[in-house]
Amino acid sequence: MSNEELMGVEQVLRSKEPENVSSELVQRAGERLGYPAEVITQLIQPDQVLIFRLPVEIFGKVISPYGCIVLHNNARGPYKGGIRMANDVDVWETSELARLMSLKTAIAGIEFGGGKSGIRVDMDALYRLFGVKERNLEFECIIKRAIIAKYATLHRELLRSLTYVPAPDMGTGGPEMAVISSITGAPASVTGKPEGINGWLAGRREATGYGVATAVLETLAYLGIPANQAKVAIQGFGNVGSYAGLYLAEQGVKIIGVVDIFGGVQDPEGLDVPALFKYVGQHGTVKGFNSQPLTNEELFKLPVDVLVPAAGGHVLNKETSPGVNAKAVVSAANMPATPEGMAILEEKQVYIFPDIVANCGGVVASYLEYATSLSAKPAKQEEVLEFVGERIKASFRGFNKIATDEKISPTEAAIQLAVQRIYEAMKLRGQLNNQSFDLGKLK
Repeated sequence: MSNEELMGVEQVLRSKEPENVSSELVQRAGERLGYPAEVITQLIQPDQVLIFRLPVEIFGKVISPYGCIVLHNNARGPYKGGIRMANDVDVWETSELARLMSLKTAIAGIEFGGGKSGIRVDMDALYRLFGVKERNLEFECIIKRAIIAKYATLHRELLRSLTYVPAPDMGTGGPEMAVISSITGAPASVTGKPEGINGWLAGRREATGYGVATAVLETLAYLGIPANQAKVAIQGFGNVGSYAGLYLAEQGVKIIGVVDIFGGVQDPEGLDVPALFKYVGQHGTVKGFNSQPLTNEELFKLPVDVLVPAAGGHVLNKETSPGVNAKAVVSAANMPATPEGMAILEEKQVYIFPDIVANCGGVVASYLEYATSLSAKPAKQEEVLEFVGERIKASFRGFNKIATDEKISPTEAAIQLAVQRIYEAMKLRGQLNNQSFDLGKLK
């Protein structure tokens, strides 16, 4: 049995991790850097995987969602990563997202590692269980807060020790982070706290979208396209896509198409983004806004300078990538392109701005929130966003130089830079296997 087989988390779970983009990219980066196979395995595999069940009594009935925490790598700092609550959570998706967090924090140059939590909750099934007919945000909030309270109680010591510092992700938000902070009694134990909670950070909510906007502007400058002449399309208009659109519109960029899970809108002359932002705040969707309708399939084919996928992963695949009519893609979502989709886009000479840089604004701001919570010294919103912008611009310069010098894609260059930084930290901490050392020299 090989070293990789002996070390693999698959041997504990008795199932093999499905093929995924991040593992393949880390593997290739490690090989280019000349790292031994067992070291590359360490860079790919998580340090710990915790599987748990959360029995919770709500409205006189007990539900028992399963979940997992994947602690990927802490060589550069505490494990850091959000809590995803959805009906399709599984340990392998959570593992990949934890791995991406390790890469993201490394390339951003902040002192965090990577981790992730996933809690499998089917909200539609809970509506049926409790007989709630219409969508009710208060009902969903009660469910989520009860589950998160159980999660925080179960893992109180892990969180209080600042070994793992969670944050909001899909299906969770500020109210759930406030629950965690209350149960641990440690403001630094969680980031993404809402305003008014001890240790909250001004600008944290806007940071990811601001970072994506910065990545778009850097891409436009690299391609030689003035911002006030640029056209952009955005898939997803939640917290990330909406703030990215707002900041881009402030710079004169025309947002000509936006879609979400309910529908889409377009205007070839540019949407009124501030009005759309307000409309979404009132209606929860872009659908019905006073503009021409737009489907998700049509969005990918719009003739734009930059396409911004800011929703789910793997949306740019072998079916959708051939129709993309953009000069560049700024990956606001985690791994929005499959390997096949990325290959098609690269063959079409579409510039792809890597996700681990484009969407790192949230974790960069979380780093400041973490520091603020420890020091009790508040930071101003403009300072937070300026720091986010600086980190993304510096990361862009770093990976673009590697991409140019080594003639590899920006995505591979970004992964390589992150892997190198993690490796160096593991080496300094004595975390690397020394199986290649020749014991014969000592005899």
